[in-house]
Amino acid sequence: MLKRLAENFLIAANIFILFLIVFYTQLHIPAWLQVIGRMHPLLLHFPIVLLILALVLDLLMLRNEAMRTYASLINTLWLTGALTAAITAIMGLLLSKEEGYSGGALGWHKWSGLAIVWLASALYWYRYFRRGVIVTGGLVMAAGLAVAGHFGANLTHGNDFLLAPVTPQQKGLNVPIEKAVVFDHLVKPILEQKCNGCHNAAKAKGELRMETTEQLKKGGKSGALFVAGNPDASLMLERIHLPLEEKKHMPPKGKTQLDNQEIAILRYWIQHGADFKMKVASLPKADSLYRLAAQMLKPPPRENFTFAAAPEATISQLNNNYRVIYPLSRTSPALVANFYNKTQYSAKALEELLPLKKQLVELHLQKMPVKDEDLAIIKQFTNLRVLNLDYSAITGKTLGDLATLPHLHSLALSGTKITASHLQQLKNSKSLEEVFCWDTPLTQQDQQQLSLIKNIRFEKGFDPAKQSPIKLNPPIIENDQPVFLAKQTLVIRHPVKGTEIRYTLDGSDVDSLLSPVYKGPVEVDSALTVKARAYKSGWYGSDVTQSRFLKTTWKPDSAVLLKPGNEKYTGEGSKTLTDRQIGGFDFGSGKWLGFKFNDMELVLLFHEPVKVQTITLNTLRLTKSYIFPPARVEVWGGRDPAHLQLLKRVQPSMPGKDDPGAIQNIDCSFPERTVSCIKVVAVPLQKLPTWHEGKGQKAWVFVDEVLIN
Repeated sequence: MLKRLAENFLIAANIFILFLIVFYTQLHIPAWLQVIGRMHPLLLHFPIVLLILALVLDLLMLRNEAMRTYASLINTLWLTGALTAAITAIMGLLLSKEEGYSGGALGWHKWSGLAIVWLASALYWYRYFRRGVIVTGGLVMAAGLAVAGHFGANLTHGNDFLLAPVTPQQKGLNVPIEKAVVFDHLVKPILEQKCNGCHNAAKAKGELRMETTEQLKKGGKSGALFVAGNPDASLMLERIHLPLEEKKHMPPKGKTQLDNQEIAILRYWIQHGADFKMKVASLPKADSLYRLAAQMLKPPPRENFTFAAAPEATISQLNNNYRVIYPLSRTSPALVANFYNKTQYSAKALEELLPLKKQLVELHLQKMPVKDEDLAIIKQFTNLRVLNLDYSAITGKTLGDLATLPHLHSLALSGTKITASHLQQLKNSKSLEEVFCWDTPLTQQDQQQLSLIKNIRFEKGFDPAKQSPIKLNPPIIENDQPVFLAKQTLVIRHPVKGTEIRYTLDGSDVDSLLSPVYKGPVEVDSALTVKARAYKSGWYGSDVTQSRFLKTTWKPDSAVLLKPGNEKYTGEGSKTLTDRQIGGFDFGSGKWLGFKFNDMELVLLFHEPVKVQTITLNTLRLTKSYIFPPARVEVWGGRDPAHLQLLKRVQPSMPGKDDPGAIQNIDCSFPERTVSCIKVVAVPLQKLPTWHEGKGQKAWVFVDEVLIN
């Protein structure tokens, strides 16, 4: 009776599968059926084991008549295996209608799986009619199981799932940094290793493919992957920075995640305009992206110096406060010499280095009062490779002395009085490759004349013959402490001489005429957002540089978190909230504490009573990452934890659907109180708003500093 019922159910399941296939494109799966569909990965192992076991026993029975005593058991295994395979296939068809399943891999997995169901059903009923049926059918079914399993693993885990444990991770790229392209050699390898497994022709999750430049520019169902120049508004980084538990976090939980270096490369690439053709060599060497590239790409070949190392005693004797000699690298005999303090420089100080003339390969004399006759000393350093004479006192009359140096390949002469006729003395050099001659009297005609010297590249800087001036680089805000006690002195500088810096302290835009001109250090005693921009005649104004500084009057003697943050975002515990360091938009950097299922409850203790009137929480707002301001903030104060009174309760306003990400202060102000203990409570929003894709779920709260004023 039970067997007959199971056989009827198998027939019905096959008919239902045919129905699902015929109307597949019109299917709309309700939520309760999605739950059944998601059981597909749980059940699929049962039919595989049952069918393989039934096949093996059947083949043994063909060779050994004694096995016929198990015919009933084998028959039951075939029936159970075929039936569970049919049920698994139905679940798989339901699951495949969910977002994220598409492409060639899905087709192969679906049809090979259905073939197994139909073949297993046929073998159950017809395998005993002819001896060859079970052998041929069994082999075909085994092949189908292998195909279905392979493409199923690709769908679930990505193309690299099977061989990932034995595939060596790419630690560096075998391409010289001077030939590297940022996208091809830094960005593309990350996408291939961490993203393409789910976003390819076989499995285009979210209708997104990431195999070609055109596909990356097009984006997927959710829109463009990136906003050139604005990483914080780019979907790619938003998904990467989602908490790991969130459904839309990329790569999905269980797959290899991007490390901090890889995330930084994607961020800086987008920040630089997401240029697919930009070369690494075009970036300034101080640029963060260039520095990352230098770590990952093939370093330039190291020169093998054959000369002997100089005696340590000699190097030690020649080192002093204005002249520093050090090795080019830890094990190299080659030496570098730097001179400081122009009042201490003299030709004699240069001559004193002659005992090291074989070992010295770099000599840096920028801004020193080096004279033309001093070049006769320098030419004795026959192994010199790099010579920096920027803004020195040479006129160029004896520049020909340097043409005799057999290994000199880089010469810096910016800010000197050299002319084209002086530089002509260098054309016979057999080693010189580049000469830097910015800010010199060279005319346009001089530059044309120098271009005839093909073996040397003359870097002349801004060419007035070009249609567009060069854009100034942004000013540098030297203050590196984002949270200061009581007051601090704001220092801004620019490396280009004669540059005018205009600035604001209230976060407003910088105006080239109305904003104040920076004339020296500015003392500040309150929280501020500095914006500064550089201007110079003949140049385009720079981009705006911006820094945010927060003030705290008191630092607690101890801080205690009564409830822990989420295990993924614990930072350094309570220390993170009082360490005078603030985080950026990367909430996984370790500088933020994240709370979702617990309230943030922080107790601050002081050995001596303090007068306070404002407690400020520095918080993060990234609505697409489920990060909202707290629903409520409470500040309690008193002489000890057992005697606290409510000082202030604040309900921050919630962001709207289109509000951008922000780092914002939540101020809790109250009449001045003298306290020895403060308790700060931040309660996460219990339900995300109806416009949010995670509506009804709890929001995250991220805090990186609590300020006491």
